[in-house]
Amino acid sequence: MRLDDQLAARRLLYTAPLITAPAVMAIDIPALLAGQGLALGRYYIVVIENDDELAEFETFLAADRPALCPPDLLDRRAANRETTAISFFEFAPSEPGWPWILLCHWPSAYAWAAGNDPDAFARGAYTMEAFATREDFASALQSHVSVFGAHAEVRIIPPLSGASGRA
Repeated sequence: MRLDDQLAARRLLYTAPLITAPAVMAIDIPALLAGQGLALGRYYIVVIENDDELAEFETFLAADRPALCPPDLLDRRAANRETTAISFFEFAPSEPGWPWILLCHWPSAYAWAAGNDPDAFARGAYTMEAFATREDFASALQSHVSVFGAHAEVRIIPPLSGASGRA
């Protein structure tokens, strides 16, 4: 049994919008296996920091195994990227029917302050949310930024050519 035949048969790679950002992959988990704990009740989102990890992850999904298992190969791996500022990244779907993804990269001091919960931050540095519409995405982002009040400095940086998001 291969994960890419069943559990991860439908997936979409969202390319990195900037050289400092990771890519993300959304896996549309089949309805029989989907539920609470997944983004929008059905998407498993994976943070992929470089091309080697993408190749490793695709190999993991294609490997023969005796039973289904979570596609969590990279989830608890330490992040290779550092940031000094809380950074939000917009990942727009390149195909209809896929979610808008908001990825937040947290400086290690903030992630460390959250404690030892391995489920709090993907790879010890990222949080993410998925939204059905661009409007829902924009509203959530505004809510996050407004928490910082006057301390926030918002800069919108256009994506790299061919990328599907913003920072």
